[in-house]
Amino acid sequence: MNFPKLQMQSTPGRIGLRINKPEQTIKQHQVEQSIQQPKADMKIEQKPRKLTIDQTNAWHNLDLKNVLVRTEELVGIARNLWMEGLARVSREGDELMRIENGGNPIAAQAKRNAGFDFTFSPGGRPTYDLIQMNYQSGEAKIDIQRREPMIENKIHAPEHHYRPGKVDVRVEQMPDMKIDWKV
Repeated sequence: MNFPKLQMQSTPGRIGLRINKPEQTIKQHQVEQSIQQPKADMKIEQKPRKLTIDQTNAWHNLDLKNVLVRTEELVGIARNLWMEGLARVSREGDELMRIENGGNPIAAQAKRNAGFDFTFSPGGRPTYDLIQMNYQSGEAKIDIQRREPMIENKIHAPEHHYRPGKVDVRVEQMPDMKIDWKV
């Protein structure tokens, strides 16, 4: 006995895909930066310094004196000599007044007054101790004004390009099914 046979033939369907890939580019530019540092403002005010040197006593020690000092000294010496001379004349007058007491007061006075006594001292050496120095320092006033740096940043946004991909779908082969009965 022959039984009927069922025969099936199938053709699978085929899908074709055409893919265009997406493209993406990103470009990041560097940041532009500028930094400037202004100089600080600085002001310095200094009072003048003062140095005084008085060497008058050192010069006087060497017997180098100005006219006013020399004149004052000579006036003092002359006054002393005058007073001594006045006292001497008074003494000699008293001696002459007592001539009756004997002796030769005129000859004795002539002998005493005949000599000339003169001494000269050239002065000492100059020494540091005789120099007077005075120094007044001048204060310095310093004023500094700080300046902040100037920083500028210029940021560039990234360049972004994107082209989306595309997929084309098509049927390259249609599915098919054939069924046959064979007896």
